[in-house]
Amino acid sequence: MKIKYPNPSIKNEKTQAVKTHGMLFENALNTTNEYYRLHNKAIIYKKPTPIQVVKVDYPDRTKAKITEAYYKVPSTTDYNGVYKGKYIDYEAKETISKSFSFTHIFPHQIEHLLNVKKHGGIAFVIIYFKSFDEVVIIDIDAFNSEYVEASKDNSRKSIQFEKALQIGKTVKKGYTPPFDYLKVVDEIYF
Repeated sequence: MKIKYPNPSIKNEKTQAVKTHGMLFENALNTTNEYYRLHNKAIIYKKPTPIQVVKVDYPDRTKAKITEAYYKVPSTTDYNGVYKGKYIDYEAKETISKSFSFTHIFPHQIEHLLNVKKHGGIAFVIIYFKSFDEVVIIDIDAFNSEYVEASKDNSRKSIQFEKALQIGKTVKKGYTPPFDYLKVVDEIYF
């Protein structure tokens, strides 16, 4: 009997990138973090985005629906927690392009990650390059150097995939967990 196991890849069976604006990558990271918690490797969670609910539709007591809400404050980063006794904080991004545009990360997020690193924490950006089906971790200091250099040079507004490979490290995909990024964290920070 032939058994079809789930494909840990972020692409569907026709190898076309699934257009879900980062949700599959985020779900894979959430699954990875759940694996880490269950196996007592780390405690890392997705941070909720703080919102202010303004209007709720109550057609029925059991069917309340938020119809209007606003972000309370700008969100810092996507994930945080503790690994090997150190605070860990990172921003997860995805791009369908062959480069990562700096317009997809906010200055306050970079500043937050730099402060985490300054205070002894682990801080990085993890980027899924869909075009290459590769995930790269870039330490916040290296990422910030590229960001600052690009802001001085108005002709460059992104990190090319090749440059990301030079300044970062790739994360191997697997089945359980989908992205064992803590192996790369160990290489970079421990």
